[in-house]
Amino acid sequence: MHLPAETMKKRSFLMDLGKNLLLVILSLMLALGLVEVALRIYNPLGFRIKGNKILLPINKNETIYYHSPKLAKIVKIHRNSLGFKGEEPPPDFAARLTILCVGGSTTEGVGLSDDQTWPLVLETKLKKHFRKLWLNNAGLSGHSTFGHLILMHDYVSKIKPKVVIFLIGLNDLGIESLNPFDRRMYMGVSFRSLDGFLAGLANHSEVFAALLNLKRYYFPKVMPQVGKEEVNFRTAPTLEVSAKDKAATKQLYRKKYLGPYELRLRKLLEMAHNQGSVPILLTQPVLYGDQTDPATGVDLRKLQVTREMNGELAWEMLELYNDITRKVGKEKGVLVIDLAEEMPKKSLYYFDLTHYTATGAEKVAEIISRELQPYLARNVPAYALTAAVAGKN
Repeated sequence: MHLPAETMKKRSFLMDLGKNLLLVILSLMLALGLVEVALRIYNPLGFRIKGNKILLPINKNETIYYHSPKLAKIVKIHRNSLGFKGEEPPPDFAARLTILCVGGSTTEGVGLSDDQTWPLVLETKLKKHFRKLWLNNAGLSGHSTFGHLILMHDYVSKIKPKVVIFLIGLNDLGIESLNPFDRRMYMGVSFRSLDGFLAGLANHSEVFAALLNLKRYYFPKVMPQVGKEEVNFRTAPTLEVSAKDKAATKQLYRKKYLGPYELRLRKLLEMAHNQGSVPILLTQPVLYGDQTDPATGVDLRKLQVTREMNGELAWEMLELYNDITRKVGKEKGVLVIDLAEEMPKKSLYYFDLTHYTATGAEKVAEIISRELQPYLARNVPAYALTAAVAGKN
């Protein structure tokens, strides 16, 4: 049986079309494969490390608009090829005095442009006294010591900075496992956005990583006016907590949370030492506590911090964590800068109960620098610019 000529033509056309499409697909796959190989041999888009568990937002630019008297109206944020804030790692990285600051949002600097965050203000201060200094801000909002352990394993161990500064404690209050912020960077392909999709594939392919970098470079994220406003301390809600409830909360924390936190802290120090980094610990300061704000006259003990805690109780709970940081640091011979004790409880330095204004970040950097300069000069004297710094006690 012979098919009509017209049917034969259609079948022939479809077969040719199929062959051509297959040829195009195979050619595209071959081209992508060649590009993948080439990028693995030489990648001109910047230094990049891959994590096993979490993905960092590498080469990412953001512009955020705030409507807050205490914050700049326009805040620009850039994360480098490591996923951190600060300068790119230089070719002579191993020969530099390299410092990485690890923490949550109070390290990342929520509400502040990169150069206003305390780590990068600290870098400016230290560069006056030390040569060949490289410092990056590896703060990630919401991250607890659970997230820090993953960060140390996945990323920090691969670059091996000479010094790692930890500002920890606040995000560990009352948690037994990874919090939602720790989990949000876990690897996986997301189909909710092009950025999320490319980010999920970028850890497995240099081609997708390049596409992600180009997308983030040419189409930076812009957030409209957001509601991150400072706390109006004069009208902020207050909370009374009974002595019975305070005692019960303290007992719960001592029984359930503090021991595991201490184990995680010890593990962080062990990981830092094993990778050849000198760890430095900072205790966590906040605005609320056992004092009165000098600017407003507000009793910081009575401010409502959580649904169950006022400023007095929340500060006592945080101090339990800070005490562990102090104790473990002393036992291990690690420098502990008691920021919680030295940072003044003044609303001038905070735009809410925990996050710093630009003035506050400057104050934090000043306190850290005061103790860190002589410490570094004694321990890495080859980088000290002046004998006077190295000679300080």
